[in-house]
Amino acid sequence: MNILRPQIARTLQIIALCFYPLAAILQAPTMASAAPPEGFAAPEIRAIWQRDDAQVASGQAKGTWLWGPGPFYTNYEPYLDTPQGNHLVQYFDKGRLEINDPDADPESPWFVTSGLLVREMVSGRAQVGDNSYYSIGPANVHVTGDGDSATPTYATFAGLQAPSQNHQGQPLSALLGKDGKLTQLDRAPASVTFTRYEPATGHNWADVFWSFANSQGRPGNFEWLYTLGYPITEPYWVRAPVNGQETLVLVQLFERRALTFNPANPPASQVEMGNVGRHYYTWRYANMHEAKLDTRYAVSITVGTAPTRTTNVQQLIELTNNTGKPLDRVVLRAAWHHWEGVFTLRSAIAYGKEVPIRWLHGVNLEIPLVQPLPPGARVTLDLTFDLKPRPVGGRTGYDKANDILSLGDALPTVVPWENGGWSFYPYSQLGDLGHYSTSDYTVEIKPAGNEKLVVGGTGRITASQPQSSSWKFSAESVRDVAYVVSPRFINPLSDTSMARKVGKTTMRAYFLPEHRTDGQRQLDLVAPAFAWYEKQIGPYPFDTYTVAEMGVPLEPTDNYAQEYPMAYFVPTSWLRLGTTPGNWTWYIPAHEVGHQWFYSTIGSNQLTNPWLDEAMTTYITAEYVRANFPDQYARSWASMSGAATTTRPVSSGVYSGFESERQYTAAVYDTGVVMLNKVRVVMGDAAFYDALKDYYATFKLKRAAPHDLMVMLQKHSKVDLTGIFAQYLGY
Repeated sequence: MNILRPQIARTLQIIALCFYPLAAILQAPTMASAAPPEGFAAPEIRAIWQRDDAQVASGQAKGTWLWGPGPFYTNYEPYLDTPQGNHLVQYFDKGRLEINDPDADPESPWFVTSGLLVREMVSGRAQVGDNSYYSIGPANVHVTGDGDSATPTYATFAGLQAPSQNHQGQPLSALLGKDGKLTQLDRAPASVTFTRYEPATGHNWADVFWSFANSQGRPGNFEWLYTLGYPITEPYWVRAPVNGQETLVLVQLFERRALTFNPANPPASQVEMGNVGRHYYTWRYANMHEAKLDTRYAVSITVGTAPTRTTNVQQLIELTNNTGKPLDRVVLRAAWHHWEGVFTLRSAIAYGKEVPIRWLHGVNLEIPLVQPLPPGARVTLDLTFDLKPRPVGGRTGYDKANDILSLGDALPTVVPWENGGWSFYPYSQLGDLGHYSTSDYTVEIKPAGNEKLVVGGTGRITASQPQSSSWKFSAESVRDVAYVVSPRFINPLSDTSMARKVGKTTMRAYFLPEHRTDGQRQLDLVAPAFAWYEKQIGPYPFDTYTVAEMGVPLEPTDNYAQEYPMAYFVPTSWLRLGTTPGNWTWYIPAHEVGHQWFYSTIGSNQLTNPWLDEAMTTYITAEYVRANFPDQYARSWASMSGAATTTRPVSSGVYSGFESERQYTAAVYDTGVVMLNKVRVVMGDAAFYDALKDYYATFKLKRAAPHDLMVMLQKHSKVDLTGIFAQYLGY
């Protein structure tokens, strides 16, 4: 999505680079990032952090972090036994805080809970429900230290969870090796004894950890069970590199946390929380564990008459269960249901029977399957629904004055299945309205009567009947579809002045007669950018591209130019702003066509990691200007980067506690292009563009994670990029 607006250039405040080993950020980011923390996704999460860590953050206390400087990653993860089927989570260096039921009593001490991260990493099973798990395998992430092959990992502890005998009062001298073998130290680096036997799990506490958990210095409402959980192993000495020096460190794993004791540290920091939150993030998100569902849609859209354009839709959805386990439900995102009275579901049929449905977060349609779908089997869902478009214009509404209907994000779309469940989210006014895997579509759009409509959007036009205005589109390997409809559009099929050819791709413009020259100008701006991106990044995989005006937006949340697969819609009201070279309205067409590479072709989660498409697209737009319009570069660069900030990491998502759209765009767009520019300058142009070509070829028509791009850039760089990533990215 494009949220670029004229911005006041201001001095960029750049924090110092912080270099540490590449593996720490690209392979196993066990160390805290130098980037600023994200915002808090909920005031209740903020309150827990303030209780436990605010004094450390302000310098009023000299103790160690219980959570960390602030959250570094926010998501909604699948969890079957919550009212919405998922829960809000925020990751900190030391752990994770989560809200399972936003409608529960916020005064309850368990309204915000702390995940059982260590137990999951040791067992190798990520929890996605009270009694539901999916297997990843025990985490091969070092429990402590700078990262070294000889240091035990969470996987090392997998065979050490059996209950132990009560050893209260005995000295602690067991040394654990990476291979899981135990030996005895002749002399421990400090006198530590077993002090408490925990009957709940059958393990002994080390006295230094029991004292830490019950210290008078802990905040008044601190409860060790809430933060740590019960111990799940005995305490062991391990050899770990600390600041480059091999050190004997005492480690004990608890359900939620890992505690370490380093007697070489100053007294106030001898006992510390391990970086469990970062370890768990690495374990769970280095691979998305996505299931390709081979989804196909067959859609018939009947557009009603003006002045309301109430529209009826019949939609068949076929998918294959490639999750590896039986499926008892399918979740689709229907963004238009967010607005009252706009989306009315008439029926939902599975296995030939109408089924009761459930709305999750108001915009996600859960369709239960009357019988579980076995792995490898295929199911067809049949939906019938009405759309009563909002009379607000823009990407998701109807402009009555100009008679333009924009069907962006209008169709319920199967959400990705990844990370152990369906990936879906609440509605957000920031960013895009969803994120999807690639699917195949056939779409027919026709009028309710004999009205002649002109329709443009996603896909190749496979049939059109000028007399009845029935249009058929075919689109393969696209993430969603979007269409604009108007009886007033110039038809580019019959008016060749509204079409262009770039390589194998036909570009068509759908504009009102009074905006003919504006439509032609948009094509003339898009075409050379299109050709340059093909040369610098890789060939466009589709043979059709649409540029269209979508009416005058009457609400700020719709006042955007919006990209879709094979299409770019521009607000009608923006056309009067002109396209003078150097102005933001001049490079916006190049920005939106850039999304065909970074969103349409290389997909990403635009809600939790929007920088992967927005920062990348904004930066490649700047590069297009730099290479082809050097006299306009300084002005364009100032517009694209002028609001760069050090207050939020580039890696923030739409649920990361932003206070305004301006704050969001400053972090993700402006600061994102500053980061990417540093990467290119350090790498050099040739290596940078080789990396982009490799990235594009590798993840074409797939979805990439942040790790994928970072690794690809480092692969082609002769210079360590870790410091740049650490400065701007929270993970």
